[in-house]
Amino acid sequence: MNLVEFIAGAADKYQDRTAFQMGDRCLSFRDLDKLSNGLARNLIETGLKPGERVALLLENNPDFAVCYFAIIKAGALAIPLDTKYKILEIKAVFDDCEPSMVIAEGAILKTLGGEFSRFEFLKHIISSVETPGMNYTVLGSLLDAADSPPPVEKYLELAHIAYTSGPTLRPHGAEITQEHLIEAAAGSAAGFGQTDQDTVILFALPLHHTIGIAVIMMTSLFAGSRVVIVCGVSMDAALCAVEKERATMFHGVPFIHAMIVKHIKDNGLKYNLSTLRFCGSAGAPIPVKVITDFEELTGKNLVQYYGLTESTSHVTCQDVTKSGRSGGVGKAIPGFAVRVVTEDGIDAAAGEAGEVIIKGPIMRAYHNLPGLTEEFIRSGWLYTDDIGVIDGQGELFIKGVKKPMLITKGQNIYFSDISDLLLTHPAVADAAASGILDPDGMRGEVVLAVIKLKIGAAMTEQEVKKFFLEKLANYKCPKKVVFVNDIPRKAKGELDTFGLLDRPVQV
Repeated sequence: MNLVEFIAGAADKYQDRTAFQMGDRCLSFRDLDKLSNGLARNLIETGLKPGERVALLLENNPDFAVCYFAIIKAGALAIPLDTKYKILEIKAVFDDCEPSMVIAEGAILKTLGGEFSRFEFLKHIISSVETPGMNYTVLGSLLDAADSPPPVEKYLELAHIAYTSGPTLRPHGAEITQEHLIEAAAGSAAGFGQTDQDTVILFALPLHHTIGIAVIMMTSLFAGSRVVIVCGVSMDAALCAVEKERATMFHGVPFIHAMIVKHIKDNGLKYNLSTLRFCGSAGAPIPVKVITDFEELTGKNLVQYYGLTESTSHVTCQDVTKSGRSGGVGKAIPGFAVRVVTEDGIDAAAGEAGEVIIKGPIMRAYHNLPGLTEEFIRSGWLYTDDIGVIDGQGELFIKGVKKPMLITKGQNIYFSDISDLLLTHPAVADAAASGILDPDGMRGEVVLAVIKLKIGAAMTEQEVKKFFLEKLANYKCPKKVVFVNDIPRKAKGELDTFGLLDRPVQV
């Protein structure tokens, strides 16, 4: 089955039931199918050709789903991207996948649209709203309903390329196939016990991300669930939506659950959450204190699950009827197999740490990176670089990562992003980065930047942060900056943070 057949089948089965809701706007399963049919036809009329790529720079709203499926129906390939990206990040991805068309928020085009002329391969710009001073087409003018998709000789095997939040200058695009995306949605729905009786709150989790596309959008379309999109970052708005919509499922990264805990402690629990049967956490390890506080304050279990961009969707999930207090991330969901292996490739004993490897509907490859693909996919198994343990009951526990990166608010940040960008600054002689515990205790780890300035150069911490905010997505900005005479490094060249913060070196 491909995605064209998938969404047509969902429309036939669930018809006028609401698939996506945002405010007063409701998009039914039938509407999603027909609007994506019409948009696909109009994208081809606009000049989109089979096999080409379309970049999506859209915020959470029902149009994201319409555009995503329209691209597939036009015989093209979707490139969902983070709307927080700055031009340096967009350029790295665009150069890697060479989209011929971009569908973007008007605000993004207003800020960055002038830079798009540098991309010779980019032929068409579609804006979510009217954007003065640009050569573009308004998305609304292309949204027509049609009973059938345009005739396409052959649909692509791939659905989209998912970029893994870095490294910025060396992007890693996971090629996700249509077939695997559907298989993963089936496994996800089974793992969550999700049905057409569920209402899912989508809050502060971007649709462009793997959690948004695979875990929420695709799983809900497979199961016939309703997705209610809550805009903004207000905890009151999220909790109010649960009560008003009688929501049954709420997904979040640890940062969101920590914010809910803080909000309820500060303001009390003012909303009825009794309809919730599932509260899930993924994207990063979650402190046990956040789990216990969340459960005590809300009366709801917090279930942990695990996956990564390269695995298409999540691959494990705890028993949804039990607490996630143990710190594990559950067992493999249907369609996936999970092992922990030693450096020799032998299965680790129960309780022994090793690398987590995954088999199932994983990515096809890293785009344009055959060597890296061979390194991480071996004999059908995806090697994750995550360190884990499987206990005597078969539950997986994530203990750390091998990659030089950290996860904050569910986003991967590669240390090479930080050092590479710093080395472009004329005042910087050398630079490195690492992760440190968030002083506020909300984000897990945050970025530490360590800088050696050139002789005679001067730079403040605030100037460093301003430089980052101008160049990269805001979540990559260092939380702390230390200036040193020499950068302490380990044998493999990685930053050695031992004693660095206790005894900062003055320039």
